[in-house]
Amino acid sequence: MRTLFVTLAAAISIGGCAPTTYETLALSCSDYIGKPISARIAAWGPPRTVYRISPTQIGYIFERRETTFIGGEPYYTVNYLIGADKHRTPIRKITTVCSGIFVVSAPTDAMPVSERIVADVISK
Repeated sequence: MRTLFVTLAAAISIGGCAPTTYETLALSCSDYIGKPISARIAAWGPPRTVYRISPTQIGYIFERRETTFIGGEPYYTVNYLIGADKHRTPIRKITTVCSGIFVVSAPTDAMPVSERIVADVISK
């Protein structure tokens, strides 16, 4: 009986350290550094505001909110008197917000948007 208790306690303590899958879904805004701003505009639509920060830099203010639902996977419990029961895990709503100022280098206004590369992201 004692070895059963020790084994059960060890299994619970190890299982509590396992990372959950929904913690890795958030995408950092800094992942877009080095990519053209035209790709962000094509994916997210027009920015909320565009303004010149300095003579060589332009700031694009974006706010992006995505909601995904995770969970709902089936699992089964067995009662040997009445059979197996099918259940589903709870469904959780995960909202990812990426808002900030995307700073691009643009020495002139004549520079095409497809050549403007994101140099920095200032989170709000």
